[in-house]
Amino acid sequence: MILLLAALLAQGRPPPLSPQPPPPQQMPAEGPAGWREQFDELWKKRDQPGMEKKLNEILHQQLAADPGSFEANWRLASLFNWQADGAKGGDFKAALGKAAWQAGDKAILAKPEDVRGHYQGGTGIGLYSEGVGILTALAQGLEGKFRDRLLAALRIDKDYLDGAPQVVWGRYFYKLPWPKRDVAESIKVLSEALRAHPNNLRAKIYLADSLAEDGKAAEAKQLIEEVLQAKAGDNPPEEKRLKEVAQQWKDQH
Repeated sequence: MILLLAALLAQGRPPPLSPQPPPPQQMPAEGPAGWREQFDELWKKRDQPGMEKKLNEILHQQLAADPGSFEANWRLASLFNWQADGAKGGDFKAALGKAAWQAGDKAILAKPEDVRGHYQGGTGIGLYSEGVGILTALAQGLEGKFRDRLLAALRIDKDYLDGAPQVVWGRYFYKLPWPKRDVAESIKVLSEALRAHPNNLRAKIYLADSLAEDGKAAEAKQLIEEVLQAKAGDNPPEEKRLKEVAQQWKDQH
């Protein structure tokens, strides 16, 4: 080996370099330890005063450390969708829906084969569309964007969140304006969702809307009564909100 090195040096050639190990892969930065567990625990109480602000702060601490975080972005989209769903409409609802859509798309970019980014992003587009008006959203070319995300969610896991992708998909056919509207398809999709997920209160309310539109008032009212009489489950904030929606429905019919 010494003779080989001497010969190479005499010829003006550098000695061969020893192979270097590849540099270690850099992991994304992490925010405060245990932030996911803290967020998920507080999420169960998100309807309580000040809780949405706390949830937002937790997520933005993590996103400051890792803006592309899948776990933070899909949760942020979920928070914005929760807020948009509770908004009365107009610009505020549209802004929240758009923020959910954008955060959902960041989650899709980070993990394209996970249902959560597609579902939250698609739901955000739907809520944005309700805020600006469905006709305006169609004119903006958003139908294809919505369908792409929802169909991906249905393909990956149609049973996510107790069948939530199926429920949003069924609502889509009801919400479309004439001549695109398809109440029969809405009833079909939502009925199938309820067969697989009989305790989904949102599916019952949406199906009641579609049945009432189709002249089946008695069946619609029965579904609303089932929502009002439903026992407590594992998502108290959602259940409370949907019971309020069901009561409003009953008062108006």
